[in-house]
Amino acid sequence: MRDEVKVSIVAAICTFGLAVIFKNVLQEELNFITMISPVILFLVYTWSRDVKSKFNTANVWMGAIVIVTIAIIAVYAF
Repeated sequence: MRDEVKVSIVAAICTFGLAVIFKNVLQEELNFITMISPVILFLVYTWSRDVKSKFNTANVWMGAIVIVTIAIIAVYAF
């Protein structure tokens, strides 16, 4: 599977997870930009693919998407 597909799947799962957790668990309304932040990170990944760096890998971007998603949930939960 291509790296772009892996990162997009992680971004989609995290976006869906944000929606479900905020609606059913936290019962708060999330603004639009915060809701699509995993997708925004995916777009940044696709635009920066040509940059040569040891940190510009699919695993780093998938980790960043998951960490940002968890951070958003933590900020609103506490």
